[in-house]
Amino acid sequence: MAKFKHYFIINPKAGKSDVSKEVTNQIKTAFKDSEEEYNIYITKGRNDAEEYTKSICNKEKNENIRIYACGGDGTLNEVINGLIGYNNASVSVIPYGTGNDFINNFEQSIGFYDIDKQLTFSSNKIDLIKINDTYAINLCNIGFDAKVAENMNKFKKLPLVSGQGAYTLSVFYSLLHKMTSSLEITIDNSEIIKGEFLLCVVANGITYGGGYKGAPLAEINDGLIDLCIIKKVSRLKLINLIGVYKTGEHLHNEELKDYFIYKKCKTINIKSEDKFITCIDGEIFEKNNVNISVIENAIEFLAPSKN
Repeated sequence: MAKFKHYFIINPKAGKSDVSKEVTNQIKTAFKDSEEEYNIYITKGRNDAEEYTKSICNKEKNENIRIYACGGDGTLNEVINGLIGYNNASVSVIPYGTGNDFINNFEQSIGFYDIDKQLTFSSNKIDLIKINDTYAINLCNIGFDAKVAENMNKFKKLPLVSGQGAYTLSVFYSLLHKMTSSLEITIDNSEIIKGEFLLCVVANGITYGGGYKGAPLAEINDGLIDLCIIKKVSRLKLINLIGVYKTGEHLHNEELKDYFIYKKCKTINIKSEDKFITCIDGEIFEKNNVNISVIENAIEFLAPSKN
């Protein structure tokens, strides 16, 4: 049986409180009777997880290494951007963030919280989405809900407010401002869609925003991007639409289905005369042109067995 070197990258800023001591103790307990080597690193700021991951992947080129992103989807995003291109590394997530959406792509998502179980996970190839020069493991969203993600910081630290609750509060806060973006969207270098749109979700995974099922048909290993576009809607109509969108029923709701465009594709270009807010796995950027493509079988991801 192959031996691994294990690297745990803990983001102390993920979630509502610093859990680095708690996680460190759990890791030490899990390896108490193990002969395998493990290392713990606590990040110091934005992009630190990515740079540290690159350094250990490069240093350990001849070793089988497993890297565990201890934090939210943003921490996991930094780690996958650090290990892309290194075939000696596989990755998992120990979800201590606010939303923890990526694990919703797995039936046994509860297993990600158990470090002992993590050490038994098997490796599976999954896709990534490339957005210009950055990679996303879960999704990229543009427009209204990217603004919502930006505004979530105002609510996610409130006591008794869940990740989904913070997202919902941010939705209503964002309703007070301009809602739409003027976009030109080119799909697979052929179909062009132009107009004023509420939002655009480019997905590898099913959920975001703490459980909103924006791309209910998405699969992380089908070699395709799921694109969900919501057309311009009134504030009143949006309030009616939120509940349907949250549960992933928007593709089947007869009353609201005309407000949605849903495609599966390989490449997407989105551009605008004005800069638009772009959210990549929870991290916020401003762009006016993004080229998006699916990278099939891009990384090895550690996940619980279906059995």
